[in-house]
Amino acid sequence: MMVVKKNESERAVIILHEIYGINQYIMELADFFYEQGYDTYCLDLNHRENCFSYSEQEEAYAYFKTKIGFEVAKEVESFIKKLGSEYNHVIVFGSSVGATIAWRLSENRYCSGMIGFYGSRIRDYLEVDPDCPCLLLFAEDEEAFCVDDIVFQLRKKKDVRAAVLKGKHGFGDRYAENYHIDSSKLAFDMVECFLKEIEE
Repeated sequence: MMVVKKNESERAVIILHEIYGINQYIMELADFFYEQGYDTYCLDLNHRENCFSYSEQEEAYAYFKTKIGFEVAKEVESFIKKLGSEYNHVIVFGSSVGATIAWRLSENRYCSGMIGFYGSRIRDYLEVDPDCPCLLLFAEDEEAFCVDDIVFQLRKKKDVRAAVLKGKHGFGDRYAENYHIDSSKLAFDMVECFLKEIEE
């Protein structure tokens, strides 16, 4: 079920969750963007009654791979187009797998901006050529790939800002084991600045 928080704004944010679904972390992200003056839309990509707990990480990842996959971007794309006719600005924010989906959608002409936290699978979609400003924040400690190599390639793209913050995958989620308080604060400060620049 989609979660919506409305400011009656001319600006909207679409929030794409991690493998777990719309949990407390995602709800707090909705509050954050709402406080910035945006109408917020948390899309339920899992389409299941309950979100997964962090202890169900393996089950949640298997569910994402078999039931959803990154092709769900097509489903989100139609929603971006719908909001594009209703709002002056449509921002897409994603965390983890949600960030990779958001990155793939940055080519959509209705997208005014894209923000991603630790979208590790972005490395599989480096051919994406964004049509809007993008802010990509990665954790310095990723076991599966070399962060610096990916960031180096992303920074070559027009309107893409990519930064590496201290900590591990999940540094922005205060409910997660890898929460990093300093990196989380810095990340949200960077997001606020990014949003102000887009608004101008």
